[in-house]
Order: sequence, then C-alpha cells, then structure tokens
Amino acid sequence: MATAKELLAQKLKQNTQKHQLAQKDNIKELKEFRRNVPIEDISRSPYQPRKKFDEQEIKELAESIDEVGLLQPITVRKLENFKFELIAGERRLRAHEVLKKSTIEAIIIDASDEEASLLTLAENLKRQDLTDFEIYIGLSGLDENLKKNKQRLAKSLGLNREDMYKYLSFEKLPEVILNDLVDQPQLLGRTAATAFKKFLADHEDIIQRAEVALLDAWAKVKQGQLEQTKAVAQATKYLDQNNTESPSTSLVKKIEHAGKVAGNIKYNDKLLKVSLKIAHMDEASLEKLENLLKEFIVKNNEV
Repeated sequence: MATAKELLAQKLKQNTQKHQLAQKDNIKELKEFRRNVPIEDISRSPYQPRKKFDEQEIKELAESIDEVGLLQPITVRKLENFKFELIAGERRLRAHEVLKKSTIEAIIIDASDEEASLLTLAENLKRQDLTDFEIYIGLSGLDENLKKNKQRLAKSLGLNREDMYKYLSFEKLPEVILNDLVDQPQLLGRTAATAFKKFLADHEDIIQRAEVALLDAWAKVKQGQLEQTKAVAQATKYLDQNNTESPSTSLVKKIEHAGKVAGNIKYNDKLLKVSLKIAHMDEASLEKLENLLKEFIVKNNEV
C-alpha cells in the first residue's frame, strides 16, 4: 500500500497525463484539472474526522485570504452531476464562505471512496491540533478493507503500529465517555484511553463494577479535579474500597522458553488471561495468535 502522500501524488500525475492527452480535443477538460469551482457545488467530506472548528481561526484565515489571496488550492474529487466532494482544505473552504465568495480554486482528482477516506485522514494528520479522539474517529470511519491490515494502514498514514492500536483503544470505552468526547475531544489522549481499555479488560469478571469505578473517576476528569493519567489509579482505589466480594482463587502457570520465563497464564473460574513478553510481533504472527485463541474459545464452548 502506497503512503497517502504517494497516493495523492500518483492521482495528481494520472490526472495531469489524462488532461494533457485530451488537450487537443477538449481544452475545457484540461482546465478542469485545476480551476475555480463553485462553492455551492462542493459537499463536505463524510470522512472528515474534525468535528469542531475554531471560529476565530477561520475568521483570521479569511482576513488573510482577503488580503493576500488563497496560497494553496483545496483538493476535491469528482462526483456525479458535475458536483465535487472536499478532500483537503476544510478551513480554507469555510474561510471563503465567511468572505461570501462564490468560487474557490481547487485541484480536482479522481478518487474512489477508499482513497478519498485515506487522503482526507492523512491530510488532517498533518495538523498538530487534531486530537487523538478525532484521529480515532477518522480511523474508525475508514473502509473495512483498509482496516484489515493495520500494519500497512499505519505505514500508509505515517503512524507506527503501537500508536495505531492506542488510537483504536477509544472504541472499547463506555458510551458515556465517547459521548463526552464528541463535545470535548481534548479531554482524553490515546495513552490514557489505552489505560482505560486495559483497566476494563483486567476487570472483565466484574465489568459492571469496573465501569462504575471508571466513570466515577471520569467525572472528576471532566470537572478538572483529576488528571486523565491518574484516572485508572483512582478507579482502582474505588474498586478496592467498595469490594464486598471475596476474590476468586487465581492460578498462575509460567510460560517458559529456552530456559527463561516468556510469560504467564492466569485464570480463575470466570476469566483466563495470557501475558507474553515479546519485543516485536508482526501482523502475520498476531493474526495467527488471534486465530489460535478463537479456535480455543470455540472448542471450549462446545464442551
């Protein structure tokens, strides 16, 4: 899979060649590669991860464009009926709307839904003020085919695989937290989200009480009374103070390899956990392990 930057460059090159070939027959087609497009014909991208825009920043950008002009065209893709869909340049488009302009200079490319979603997210990842939750929104909105191979997707977007999984940790959080983040996406970063996810997974046998504990800590985070990085410790303390049940007996078996402890298996009457010490695991090995665990679950459910 090519990187998003390479993909965009490739698409622009393909369009340039196509229009150059058509120049003798249709000069209008050549001009459509880069031209002024009616703003009313441009629809917003459904793959836009950013849900909140700073109106003051848009106003300042509009003033700059009014003074010196648009320095970089927006990028759109062709739709049916001579309409277009925005790929890159949401702020520039909004600034033109503030100025009540009827057209905006645009680079027009041909792109499938998959390519458009990838390019839109890649463009937004360049922006330093995009929150981790908004990046998760962008990732979750990608086509399922793109998300199957997370290692290749991460490489395409210029991310490492570890960060990719951290962003995706948001999807395992309680709906209450996700709803709060829609309005205030800056409240929780990917590292803390990963800790939240792990806390819930570690207490899967008492998941309802674990969620209550986490939401209690989350309420303090929202109110500014607790740092997001300390929420899990607060939730753990809450659980310990309100634990009225006797813990189930847990058994631990060591996983040894080459004379060294490579991990352990911990289980009780409700839950089994496997921990492995690894320096690196590629996508193929990860899928193999996942399939093995699925086979184990199916086999034991049949017993």
